Amino acid sequence: MRDIVFASGLLAVAAATVGNAAPARANAPFGFAVHVTLSPKAAAKLAALHETITLSASYFGDPAPDAVRHADEVGQIDLGRQNVEISGAGGTGMIDGRGLKRARLAWLAKPEPQVNLNVYSSRRSGPNNLLDCTFFQDLVAVATRRPIELTCKLIGET
Repeated sequence: MRDIVFASGLLAVAAATVGNAAPARANAPFGFAVHVTLSPKAAAKLAALHETITLSASYFGDPAPDAVRHADEVGQIDLGRQNVEISGAGGTGMIDGRGLKRARLAWLAKPEPQVNLNVYSSRRSGPNNLLDCTFFQDLVAVATRRPIELTCKLIGET
């Protein structure tokens, strides 16, 4: 019976991740989905250059009074980063929370880490970022509620 329950649990996890319908749960509750939409000009440029897109998540939080010595230059506790590459056509990518340094959570004033999410071209075709994208910054708990929707256009595109 235990094996049947375990197997059905695996099926449920697999079904939840097919088609990126739900955030990754391997490192729950810190994983979340990101959906990137490109303007037609940005999509055409990235396709012509065979360029990809990078999702860059930076986890952080405010320090507890006894952990201020661990704060970075802007007064935050750096909890780690994770970069994920997706197709240059846009679409959905998964930040699974693997980059989060869990041991540092104890240094936070509140047990609610935040995440800053930026999107840029992966610079495979040249040294410069090509994209001007919206970004996300909020509590990780907000990021995990539903896929984060970000839009990108070319830098300089009106």
